[in-house]
Amino acid sequence: MKTVSSFPLLSKSEFDEACGNIAKVFIQEFHGSNVWASADVVQRNGSQYLKIVKELSIPHIDPGNGCTNAEEEEIEDEDEEILEPPSNHGVTVEYDIVLSPSYQVPVLYFSIKDPLFRYPPTMDTLYRILIPPQFKAQAENVSVIGGITVTDHPVTNTPVFFIHPCQTASVLEASKAIDTLTSIDYLVLWIGAMGKCVGLDIPVALAQNLG
Repeated sequence: MKTVSSFPLLSKSEFDEACGNIAKVFIQEFHGSNVWASADVVQRNGSQYLKIVKELSIPHIDPGNGCTNAEEEEIEDEDEEILEPPSNHGVTVEYDIVLSPSYQVPVLYFSIKDPLFRYPPTMDTLYRILIPPQFKAQAENVSVIGGITVTDHPVTNTPVFFIHPCQTASVLEASKAIDTLTSIDYLVLWIGAMGKCVGLDIPVALAQNLG
């Protein structure tokens, strides 16, 4: 496989190649596991991008938060209702990796899919539900990863979160550990550098199979 020609930038053909290979390896080796729920190349409205879906762990209410017994019983009843649907029909996070034609780097668009519509695309949802505690300071600092806001998805036109790509090239330059990268190496590096702060990791076993 050829190396990326203009790192930290990525061409459309290199992006398409990387997305196709990641989806192929996942389907062949990891489909049905608890790594990700799915990883698919989506072709829609003349665009192609990689969609990764993960199940969302719904935060549990802390019994020591000052709730009364009646409130705790009500919360328990609500929790039981939440847990009734099978896990594969529960709450998921969809991460869409789309190539920016202007910045020439991948951009991450993501949203929560919930049958009960409890998690609207608001900044409150972002910081309470999606961003791991250890990454909150980084996510709030625009100069670190580029800032996270709500925007319209470039393909579906639905409201989603996204990480602005203004700092992506710099982040990739700082994260690069080897001189030459294939398109798959690039996307693995990009997921590790840009996805962790919003809960998207590439599992070690999957990364090793991609190598």
